[in-house]
Amino acid sequence: MKKTLISTLVLMPILSCFSEITGHWEFNGTLNATIGQNLEWAWEKGDASFGTTDAFEISDINGKSANVLNFTDSDDISDFVGIEVPHGAELDEDSWLLHEYSIILDLLYPEDSTGSTRALVSNEYLGQAKIKINESDKVGGGSFHGKISANTWHRVAIVVSHSNETITYYIDGAKVGEEPIGGLVDDQGKHSLEDFFYLFTTNELSKGGYINSLQFNNMALPDSVISDLGGATATGIPSVEPLKPYVVSVHPKPTPYLRPVPSDIQPDTEISVVWQDGQNTLTASSVKIYLNEQMVNTETTRDGRQTTVKVLGNDLLLASTNYNVKVTATDSSGAELSKQWRFKVTDYRLVEASDIASKPGNLSEGFIARSAQAPAESAIRHDFKRATFQLAEILVDDLGTKVANEAIKGELEGGFDAYDLIDFEKSSSPFGNFSNDDFFPGIPGSGDHDTLFATEILSYLELQKGVHTFGVNVHVGKPDQNDEDQFRVFIGSNPRDYFSKSLGEFELTLIGFKDGPNDTTFDFSVEKEGLYPVRIVYWNKTRGAGLEFYSVDRETGEKILVNDLDDERAVKAFYNVSLLGTPHVVSVKPIPGSSGNNPGDPIEIILGDQSGKTDLSSIVMKINGKKVEPEISRENGIITLTQSLNLNFASQAVYDVFLSLNTKEETVPLEYAFSFNVDAKNQIKVTGYWDFSTELNASVGNNLEYLDGPDGATAGATEFGTTDSFELPAIQGESAAVMKVGHVGKNANFGYLMKHGIAPNGGGNRVNQYTLIYDVYFTGGGNGWPSLANLDTSGDGDVFWRRSDGGVGQGGGGYEPLDPGVKVNVNTWHRVILAFDLASGLYEKYVDGVYHSKQNNGGLDGRQAAKDTIWLFNDNDGENGEAYVSAIQIRNGKLSEEEIKDLGQVEAKGISIPQGAEAIRGLWSFNNGDLSASIGSSLEYLDGPDGATAGATEFGTTDSFELPAIRGESAAVMKVGHVGKNANFGYLMKHGIAPNGGGNRLNQYSLVYDVYFT
Repeated sequence: MKKTLISTLVLMPILSCFSEITGHWEFNGTLNATIGQNLEWAWEKGDASFGTTDAFEISDINGKSANVLNFTDSDDISDFVGIEVPHGAELDEDSWLLHEYSIILDLLYPEDSTGSTRALVSNEYLGQAKIKINESDKVGGGSFHGKISANTWHRVAIVVSHSNETITYYIDGAKVGEEPIGGLVDDQGKHSLEDFFYLFTTNELSKGGYINSLQFNNMALPDSVISDLGGATATGIPSVEPLKPYVVSVHPKPTPYLRPVPSDIQPDTEISVVWQDGQNTLTASSVKIYLNEQMVNTETTRDGRQTTVKVLGNDLLLASTNYNVKVTATDSSGAELSKQWRFKVTDYRLVEASDIASKPGNLSEGFIARSAQAPAESAIRHDFKRATFQLAEILVDDLGTKVANEAIKGELEGGFDAYDLIDFEKSSSPFGNFSNDDFFPGIPGSGDHDTLFATEILSYLELQKGVHTFGVNVHVGKPDQNDEDQFRVFIGSNPRDYFSKSLGEFELTLIGFKDGPNDTTFDFSVEKEGLYPVRIVYWNKTRGAGLEFYSVDRETGEKILVNDLDDERAVKAFYNVSLLGTPHVVSVKPIPGSSGNNPGDPIEIILGDQSGKTDLSSIVMKINGKKVEPEISRENGIITLTQSLNLNFASQAVYDVFLSLNTKEETVPLEYAFSFNVDAKNQIKVTGYWDFSTELNASVGNNLEYLDGPDGATAGATEFGTTDSFELPAIQGESAAVMKVGHVGKNANFGYLMKHGIAPNGGGNRVNQYTLIYDVYFTGGGNGWPSLANLDTSGDGDVFWRRSDGGVGQGGGGYEPLDPGVKVNVNTWHRVILAFDLASGLYEKYVDGVYHSKQNNGGLDGRQAAKDTIWLFNDNDGENGEAYVSAIQIRNGKLSEEEIKDLGQVEAKGISIPQGAEAIRGLWSFNNGDLSASIGSSLEYLDGPDGATAGATEFGTTDSFELPAIRGESAAVMKVGHVGKNANFGYLMKHGIAPNGGGNRLNQYSLVYDVYFT
């Protein structure tokens, strides 16, 4: 029953409208394409299966048996959650989106689907379907049309045209309905596609069915063409081999950008494209590939009718960087061809040759490890600082009392023991990926319990040059238990040192309300083959405890324990005690890179020196270049340096610290340099402010976005108005603009995307110091624990309102206020403030300017630390409820209790912005060779993209324009040419600042240029 392409004659109506079939799939036992690129399962195959209409005992198609795919019921927790479709059409060069297209499907739904929702098309990975069949068996999105009969094969066509602002639906060749979708807004439409769309995908229950044929056209086909296609046939949707050669695969896979997902694209990834000849053949010698607009060297091979083109070169792609690929070619008729896509490289670390062990000495195979354990009832933090202080035996509890170490010391120097593998479980029971688990070193300790401990592991890893993926598996509790065991991995000449290079750290990957093993993988590139010193720091709270350290085979994905002597693929590990005798920094306060520090607090540097090798007389400390004499104390192998800034108030925000010391056996000193910020006047800035007077537009910073897109469930449940129009209580007697956050039921993609614009701070890799302010009104509708925010955009929400008693927080014991009267009451306006300084392990909550409580937290870069975005009102289990919001604000540091008290209660005018705390609204540095903004909205040509301004504008560098360097360095620049008299010449700046100074226009602002006039 293999189907073939039919003659050109049948397809004349299609060809006459100059469209191209860029994808055609027939489900002949696989997801392979007849035209275009192969389909993939959106997650897993699950119970989906291939067969024939006879084998499935369903209706034949026009009396003939046909090959079909049976796709099963799906929801957000099933194995089968749909099919990923690479449509193959060329995207718009500016927006990277496709706005005009047609999708045609031959489908059958069984009797048990009648009256149920059936997802058809989603433009977002695992997102809500935008086109579906509803409970009335009609097809549509915003409105529904026609009739899909049970146990009947139908040919469904969906034609999207943003230029006509319509989407049109057809069943068996007949037009059954049309709905308005609006045009493009900021170059994006409601149904615009990136490189993929998704079939049968939804975050709700979608009933299963059968598909026989699928086709994608790169244009909005007219009624006449769809009519000629008619109904479903056993031979599938009519198609003809494309005239031009077409792309059948690209590598790496395009990265979605509308709703970003983590990238797993490696820095050494192959960049390639495979073309299939159409009726015309590809001219192999004509193929060129451009990477970020720079032509690269390529290798071309031809196999039959396919041509593969690969990029040559050994340079590693940069971490967390976006790359645009454009391929150009011609075919045998001379027609020009092109294909472009974009991808983002994963966040990998670079291991340099300078990190190689200098004097490893005599080595033995394996690792050395030790633990430190607090008494069972100790009140201690659960973060990296606690672990390092515990291992250094200088930890104090919440009351300032020194914490005893109950762990059993090992037999080697420093209390270590030797191990072949790192595969631990607290009771030596099977855990995680590997089954031969050992006890943690020294646990249980003298207190006969197995909680509240930290473990340190040291080794030299034999690493080959190239890219590696390693992983660590630890135990995590359920989300409400706030009990995730965590780890950090360091590499470098002395990995015990505070300033050593971080190789990997804990990331919550176990999604859902469950506990168990949590795998974190991390990528790094090794510059030179050699032995590299590595340290793992692991810390446990309560409940379960497990730890595995492994590498990942980058071809098969198989996990391999490091130093597994029974597996020749395993990375080898070695140990000796040479690292134990090297002085190292244990802790620094204030944390390097942190802000908001009290200028009255001293600088404190703690050194570990169990061997006593540090020459105290050699210590040199400088602050802002000026030599100081710190207080120095030494006790039990710990050296503490203390230096006061002698400031009551800082006139200078940034302080640079330099430290140098010599060891008794080395001639080269150890040197350290770091900086920190103190709490100088107006240092904390407002980076985002939304008052909902203009929907999701920002008064400061970036506009909010619907997490599931402009046509998803969030947009459908969102309304804008005023306290009057919603019949809500006025705010201090005045009407105010508000946004209604509706209740939608369980939906992990519900919420609002906040691009907060804050750089990583607090000395970590995430945003650790910030303040989030809500003016909010809960009606009590919907879920009893509606989420306020998913701060780290993964897993469970991180702060909730508890309807039963007005509590705010997260986890067991995390909702209760210090004063029982401080509540977030139903049907009442409240100002809720969440203030974070996770570098200091501090997370405070306030209601209406009054202190509510401290919240347990994950510390630096932990659960409450923000990534590039924060997801408002989002939770992975769909805990959301009805609320109204009059303002939301975020600042790039933690506000003090006094500052929060001054903010007080909700006001109709919104949340005040202190003078001097205004953020930069716009920054244009021209680094991308265009008008795009580093902060704010892109500039625009005043007379349009094809006007005189664009014609007179050039982008380059000081070098390319032969201009003087700026302070000795080349810089990106824009040339503003001369065009003569032209009133429409210029650039449009959308500054995003509301009228101020008491007038109707912008009266108070600063405009800064770096400019060179010829």
